[in-house]
Amino acid sequence: MKGWQSVALGVVISVATLAYALHGNDLSRIGDELAGGRYLWALPCGALIGLGLWFRGLRWRFLLNERLKARHSFHITNISYFLNAWLPLRLGEVARAYLVTRLKPPISMFTALSSVVVERLIDLLAVVVLIVIAVQLTDVPSEVQVSAQLIGVVSVGGMLVLAFFAARRGLAHRIVDLVLKILPFLERLGVRSLADKVLDGIAPLGSLRGVGYSMWWSLWAWATSIAAGYVLLFAFYDQPNWAAALLMIAAAALAIALPAVPGSVGPFEAAIIVGLQLSGMIDPANGLPQERAFAFAVVLHLVNAACYVILGYIGLLQERVSLGEVFRAARAAVARKAAPQAVAETPTTEG
Repeated sequence: MKGWQSVALGVVISVATLAYALHGNDLSRIGDELAGGRYLWALPCGALIGLGLWFRGLRWRFLLNERLKARHSFHITNISYFLNAWLPLRLGEVARAYLVTRLKPPISMFTALSSVVVERLIDLLAVVVLIVIAVQLTDVPSEVQVSAQLIGVVSVGGMLVLAFFAARRGLAHRIVDLVLKILPFLERLGVRSLADKVLDGIAPLGSLRGVGYSMWWSLWAWATSIAAGYVLLFAFYDQPNWAAALLMIAAAALAIALPAVPGSVGPFEAAIIVGLQLSGMIDPANGLPQERAFAFAVVLHLVNAACYVILGYIGLLQERVSLGEVFRAARAAVARKAAPQAVAETPTTEG
């Protein structure tokens, strides 16, 4: 899909999901709900979001075989979240892979991108676990349970395939050799070197220790995200519940993967409202109006965005790189589709 088509699709999805989030709301009452918010709760929420990013940085560092310092993994992770929050096409992930090429010694872009794929599969699995736990705390429609099961099958299957090849590197090389015999023209693209870089990125999954540590840091990362959502609920609700926090964070994690305008405006708000609806936090008859849910979704989105901007800007300063340089490098990598030869010539910048 071309760049302008992706942007156009993102606009359509944002408009549609925002319309869904606003459906049935009295716009004049949204302002009243926002005015009544207890915004001091945003401070512990923001602190928990920052702590969650620290844990995600530690997980990424481990997936890269601890080849970078914890402070680099933290700052680069923050930069990528900052860019993903404000730029289309998930350029933050490409920027993260670019930044590690600037380190000394540098890390291959393909190795970094492979580790990001592992992260996403682990996070998909975490979303399933969140929904399963939420099912035990509240009544959830069967459609949600079926969707969670399907996502679980996909994520577990992907993890098993990656773990299989991570533990059997020689078999992966033999498969590459076989493919090159059938399609010899691929030799010119440096497929063998590319395969090694990908295998480097998934190497931690080749052992029980690697899987265990990846899950351990993921547990802490998701626990802090859920706690952040739960804490901010107190800004608008007198009696929040953990099922709401679990479901809305899980729904938001899935929604922000959709194409959308920068900031995921629309999908994020719709996901939060779905989570609150499923957990019984939208019930006008019992004093829980839809307008309050929308106001909360907007504030949670703003708190997240503010944390990403602040920590991302600090990350840029600490890594001594400008936003323009990162943006140009990410766009260039996307434009050339990260061709193996081009990646080999990437200057030592990225982190």
